[in-house]
Amino acid sequence: MNNVFNNETEYLEEFRIKPDLLDSENRKYKRDEKQLEALKMALDIRKFEIDMYWKRATYFWTFIGASFAGYFVLINGNVNAAERLHWGHILIVSILGFLFSFSWFLVNRGSKFWQNNWERHVDYLEDDIMGPLYKTVTNPNRNNYLNPFSEYPLSVSKNKSAFKFSCNSYLGYFDK
Repeated sequence: MNNVFNNETEYLEEFRIKPDLLDSENRKYKRDEKQLEALKMALDIRKFEIDMYWKRATYFWTFIGASFAGYFVLINGNVNAAERLHWGHILIVSILGFLFSFSWFLVNRGSKFWQNNWERHVDYLEDDIMGPLYKTVTNPNRNNYLNPFSEYPLSVSKNKSAFKFSCNSYLGYFDK
């Protein structure tokens, strides 16, 4: 059974990080070995989820790219008359491209959910062990979006916009 926690106190109690270890001065739990091991595990699983996200994305980009290439080869007539396929084949390639794109969107949503889940675990566990490292962002106001050579805090989860472009492209092909 999955447990859902509404706050940090409920979460830490479930891990049996006892309230009697509460430091009354700063209202934070003192370091506990179980908490340290849970933090290590949460960091490892978070890293694993991010690695798996990029592996999945690579597969989907390959399938979607192949669908685009196949569509354009068929639509531009880069095959001789004997090999030319009719519009039904173009429709099939478009549908496959759309299905790959939509599947990629669903995988992105699931991957982001699990990444956020493990980041919340880290948020709850990190303060007493290593401080608020994952919660801290340094100098976010210095970033310049309009300068293409400067850093900018774009989120990798924004790949959903690529999904929208991809799906809309395939839907647009149905009109031809």
